Amino acid sequence: MNVKMQPTNSHILNPNPGPLSFTVGDWNDYENFYAAIPCGKMLAVMHKCQILKQCRTTQSAMNYIKRHQKRRK
Repeated sequence: MNVKMQPTNSHILNPNPGPLSFTVGDWNDYENFYAAIPCGKMLAVMHKCQILKQCRTTQSAMNYIKRHQKRRK
């Protein structure tokens, strides 16, 4: 999938948007691509089509992804 085809997540019209999703890594690199997607009031951290953990905040999701990347090396 081309970089221009990456999905966006915009909650401009929603007054209570909740946590926003984000991605880490290259879209075309299967081994190093992570996504944090909204799951209720939490963020689900996904890697290789599996939910690794549900985090309460964006910062805790980013910290978990960094720890998981270091463990894999």
